[in-house]
Amino acid sequence: MFTVSNDANILRNRNELKSLFKNKSRLSEDHFKDLINSMLNKHDDQFHGLWQEGRTYRKGDVVYYQGALWEMQAETEICAHEDEAPGKGNQWKSLVKELENKVNQLQHDLTQLSKAFAEYQEQMKIRLHHFLRYITLLTLGLAITFIWLFIGATHHIIIGTN
Repeated sequence: MFTVSNDANILRNRNELKSLFKNKSRLSEDHFKDLINSMLNKHDDQFHGLWQEGRTYRKGDVVYYQGALWEMQAETEICAHEDEAPGKGNQWKSLVKELENKVNQLQHDLTQLSKAFAEYQEQMKIRLHHFLRYITLLTLGLAITFIWLFIGATHHIIIGTN
């Protein structure tokens, strides 16, 4: 089903626009503006496709190289050589590698937390087992005490001693 943000009927993806067409809904100018602004524009976004050796790049240019998007950071233009490829040196900044590193760190942290939780869970099982054993002994002790008091009270009633 089509969902539109309540804020200003903003489209969040192409599928939402397609659903508007299928439902024969009236599209606003804002719908198209949002869609246009959300799409990659090679000219405005300085996207040059695959990185190519020998091509000239300047600050802000974006290329695709080894499965990631890279943005040119150097202040001066370069005529790209193999030793200036994205990931080599500090002229390019990965738009995906940082995110991948953060995801890897999160996965590592989650693994550590999972191990710690498993240890904690095992300790809690042991503590629960001990707690149940102590409750059983306490209940048995109370039962013995009440039986002893009942027998003592019954004995006093039958014999009649003060």
